[in-house]
Amino acid sequence: MDNRAFAYGGKHFVPVRKFEKKDGDFYQMTRRLKRDLEFGFFRSDCYGKDGQKAEYSHEGFYAASPDKTCDIFRCVENGRLYVPCEYELQEYKEPQKDRRRDYER
Repeated sequence: MDNRAFAYGGKHFVPVRKFEKKDGDFYQMTRRLKRDLEFGFFRSDCYGKDGQKAEYSHEGFYAASPDKTCDIFRCVENGRLYVPCEYELQEYKEPQKDRRRDYER
């Protein structure tokens, strides 16, 4: 995996990883995605220009990325994880560890 930082839309991103079997099926993965309209990386024909910080395109994002196969990227400026979707960059929340198991050990 090529994890060099790259610039897109005035922010810097680092490829983190591809989705793995442990992430679950499509339904489980998409439940961890959320819109980050404050971040403002979306297509103008989707939400309009209000709040848009950068004109987003899925193809343009991957064209800028050194890793064309990565699914999850970290924004250097805010430390959050993002997944490039068709209409926007959506924030990705990693699954929480089951802390109860840690206490049982």
